[in-house]
Amino acid sequence: MLFAAAALLLSSCSDLKFGNAFLEKAPGADMTLDEIFSSKLYAERELVGAYASLRTCLTVHSNNGHYEFQDGGNKLGWDNLDAITDIIQSHCTWGGVIKTYYAGQYNAESENTGYGKFGFYPDQEGAWTGIRRAWIFINNVDRVPDMTPEEKTRRKGEARMIIALQMHEMLRHFGGVPILREHATPENDVAADYSRRTLQECVDFILELCDDAAAELPWTVSEADNGRMTAAGALALKARVLQFIARPLFNASEPYMEAQKPSASNQASVKVDPKYMTWLGDYQENRWQDVIKACEDFFTKNQENGNPYNLVLPETEDVEGYRAAFSCCYADRTSPEIIIHTGRAIPTYYNTYHRMYFGLTDQGQAGRGYGGGCVTLNFVDKFQNADGTASDYRKWIQTNGHNGTLENNPFTGKDPRLYETVLIAGDRYRTRVAEMWVDGQEHGSGSNPKATTGFIIRKFLWDYNDAFLNKAANSAYIRLPELYLIYAEALNETGRSEEALKWLNMTRNRVGLPDMTLAMASSLHDASSLPDYPECGLKGDKCLREEILDERAREFCFEEVRWFDIIGYKREDIFKESLYGIQIRLVSGKAEDNTLVLSYSDPALDDIPRMWQTRFSPKWYLSAFPSNEINKGYGLVQNPGW
Repeated sequence: MLFAAAALLLSSCSDLKFGNAFLEKAPGADMTLDEIFSSKLYAERELVGAYASLRTCLTVHSNNGHYEFQDGGNKLGWDNLDAITDIIQSHCTWGGVIKTYYAGQYNAESENTGYGKFGFYPDQEGAWTGIRRAWIFINNVDRVPDMTPEEKTRRKGEARMIIALQMHEMLRHFGGVPILREHATPENDVAADYSRRTLQECVDFILELCDDAAAELPWTVSEADNGRMTAAGALALKARVLQFIARPLFNASEPYMEAQKPSASNQASVKVDPKYMTWLGDYQENRWQDVIKACEDFFTKNQENGNPYNLVLPETEDVEGYRAAFSCCYADRTSPEIIIHTGRAIPTYYNTYHRMYFGLTDQGQAGRGYGGGCVTLNFVDKFQNADGTASDYRKWIQTNGHNGTLENNPFTGKDPRLYETVLIAGDRYRTRVAEMWVDGQEHGSGSNPKATTGFIIRKFLWDYNDAFLNKAANSAYIRLPELYLIYAEALNETGRSEEALKWLNMTRNRVGLPDMTLAMASSLHDASSLPDYPECGLKGDKCLREEILDERAREFCFEEVRWFDIIGYKREDIFKESLYGIQIRLVSGKAEDNTLVLSYSDPALDDIPRMWQTRFSPKWYLSAFPSNEINKGYGLVQNPGW
């Protein structure tokens, strides 16, 4: 294994992978480095292999012959990160989330078996595979005879972005990690330093890669190259990385937990103070100022290039127009708001596993509807009423009773994104209404796990028909709305709350919601129940901060953003939150003649508890390193608490 190389070279050289043997084979053939970089065709295939290592919110069952890396898709045992947040409560009893995370069984040994949130193994995980292949490409592409100098420069920039993205992923899951500055060869491996580095060193390395890539890449690409890395992606990634380290998890006057001491096998190999592997050493407001500058750099450059990245706006100013705009903004390959795409090695949504794990079970079709996508009432209530007032299922029941019609029920008149994100009883589905009541076609029986909470994820599944299955797969890794909300967050943190509202309202107005104000934010959130962060300080508005986080949850559900928001703000309160579902039953009538009457139950505590609701520890904020890797003695220090 790569990072074991320095420690094991003398004793087990034959077991190591480096040099040509360390190169994954090119798609479809066993080839040497000389063969791969003898032509543009083969070299491009190697770069495609590096692209295929990138993380995607789409769940991948196996490589399916399309170059995905199984461990890269097998996060949480086939789940989505939103299933360990307040958005989704998985009811797939054989999945990794229930067995490992809800049950409190996650530990360093879990990372040895592939049920971690990310995975770290150097010789099999997508992150290190992608980094390795990208460095091999950078170090060898200059010898390709039939590529122009301009093509070589551009492709090097793409490879640097792949390395930056993978390092950024590991940073979010582990904090500081080893830094691989080139691919391992027999000549350079002995002298290489594979020890774990500080958080700041990793951030600086990622930012350096982004700056270099931005200088080598165009701002946009042609339709034929859609999905390739761009300079826009490099600047957007900088903003996201800087935002993550500016939050209280790392940017604080004290660490979130005391650092672990190196194990006996690692003491001689550790080169830096372990506390700086998961902490920046102090709180500095200028880290938020760096976020502001990164966002403004992106906006300025985008404007200079004619604003090619822009929000998908509704064609009609009504609910249908708002829904259509939101439905296509995150999944269409040509969407003008997607800055970085991943998952492009997957041909169609049929080739993903999430269609079964999270999807519905159609009559006569088995193998779907495993219960992975049960959305919580907690999340549904985050979608405000269309007038911007708070949505509260319990208050609706208290005011209106338990029965409702298609036109008047607890979920009518909401933020239009609700209906495109969650399948709601009575909403349109295919050519009829969604039968999300017990014994309805979409819900199934009361014992069926797929919609136990009364809701199921709709985002990325739509009407679950042939058009969906045959749609070209696409995962938006970073979209323009994220830049708007990153900017809003940083402005608020530095006391510029009124300016922050403008950027928050960009995403609200796109779906017809009224402008948010500080007074509205205060009415939506109880300031006394929100964290104060005395170790950081806040110059802006606490309720606005919470509203920005809620807006990110609504906008980016299933895009795996919420988890990093929760840990970035050390939200122990959200970890401990009780999660609820409901049951909906058919009382009388038919949807066809608009006489349908449904009964809505009182909220019920979900019957699958999460260990951290009663036994929480801050150690959950970051992942554990695999114990097998720790024990190899190349300087990997375990994260706090694990």
